[in-house]
Amino acid sequence: MKICVLNCSPKNELSITLQAVAFLQKWFQEKLKEDEFDIVPAFSGTVTEKIEKAIKKADLIIMSGAVFHFDVHSSMGKLLDVLSDDHHDMIKDKPVTFLSTSGMVGDTLAHNRFEIWAKRNGLRYINSLSLESSEILSPIGREELFCWFKYTRSTAGYYKSGVLPQAKKRGRVVLLDTSENEIDRIASAIKAAKQRFEASGFDTEVITLRDKVIHNCTGCQSCFSNRICIYKDDWEKTFENLYLDTDMIAYFGELHYSTLGNCYKTFLERHASLGRSGIEDEVIKSYFFILDEKADREDITEFKIHCEAFDGLNCSYLSDICEIESNDKVREMCDKMTIAYNSDIMPQNGFLKDGIRNGFSKIAASVKERCPGDYRYFREIGCYDTIEPSPHVRWLDNAEDAKKDREARLMPYKMTLLHLEGLPVITERRKNKSISVIERQKAAARGAETSDASMKRTHIC
Repeated sequence: MKICVLNCSPKNELSITLQAVAFLQKWFQEKLKEDEFDIVPAFSGTVTEKIEKAIKKADLIIMSGAVFHFDVHSSMGKLLDVLSDDHHDMIKDKPVTFLSTSGMVGDTLAHNRFEIWAKRNGLRYINSLSLESSEILSPIGREELFCWFKYTRSTAGYYKSGVLPQAKKRGRVVLLDTSENEIDRIASAIKAAKQRFEASGFDTEVITLRDKVIHNCTGCQSCFSNRICIYKDDWEKTFENLYLDTDMIAYFGELHYSTLGNCYKTFLERHASLGRSGIEDEVIKSYFFILDEKADREDITEFKIHCEAFDGLNCSYLSDICEIESNDKVREMCDKMTIAYNSDIMPQNGFLKDGIRNGFSKIAASVKERCPGDYRYFREIGCYDTIEPSPHVRWLDNAEDAKKDREARLMPYKMTLLHLEGLPVITERRKNKSISVIERQKAAARGAETSDASMKRTHIC
């Protein structure tokens, strides 16, 4: 596969984002001998002859660059405008994605802008990645980068061939109908998705929320410490049916004030009984929706942020949101979910994960006696760790100092790249599969070390 990387970072060769590309190049070009990377400087904001030549022969375009003030850098913004205004025929139908290494809460704005640009100009947008720069040096960070790129290049190959992807191992998909009333377009989309997933080799189940008796959360806080709700209705069983043994979830509904409506919201509110530590299951999710009579295009952007915010709580990979325009579009999204499943995609949790988790970790610290499980969870993932200030940090007086500082920052990346021998080790996915989520969270609330076997027995009983 021929890959065009347009490096839009203002630091050019001193860019940490470019180091992430160098990792990909070493893995796929040198080790696997599968791809040809054409890395082109694109900071000028103009389409040079070299850029034009690289794009024309590319099977996949990767934009790499920095996020400045929560948006793409101005030079990259200029390049996007020039490509769409003056070179639309050259980029149309090309698979494209965006790679940044800020890993900050505000990155979602930059990546949403890039997605809107790609889709409005007829490119085939593939889910982009925002990595914390220092994470690239860790095994987990390199694994996330590797798995994301596997997904990206597989999706680009799918767009080129159009072949139905087959699941590499049999999995389970749940299609969740969140509509408050039966809607023909929703029912048709669910049927099309079910047929597509089954053709790819998945077991599928449809859960209809409106058929369940689920009471509204009263905010009584009885679940706050012990994870036991005052209501004995269909929520617990519905939740377990949704997550237990599930690899992917597709939500279907009508977009109502930037969310999927009250039936869906009632179901989410009862998740409070699970606490703030998350479900800890790496489930791939997508949201399929139609607009109600009051909705407009702004609701779609807001809805994507809402989905990212919620999925940031439960360690799930947000594949995409998809407006139901035709069943062909639904089937395409199902295929992208299958490719994500096959690629061992890492749980990115949207771009809002760190901001939300930091907020909840503060809550857990303030009530750690009441919720020892939550506090222990956040402590184990490092939310309470403090980093000692470096004695080498100093004010920069001139441009030469700034250049030396940037070069010094790159040293760990170049040293890691130099000693990189093999491919990243892919960790076990869905390690908590077949274990009751409800019982696991109740044990966490008590601060108990409950074994996998005992939780399985509890669920069976």
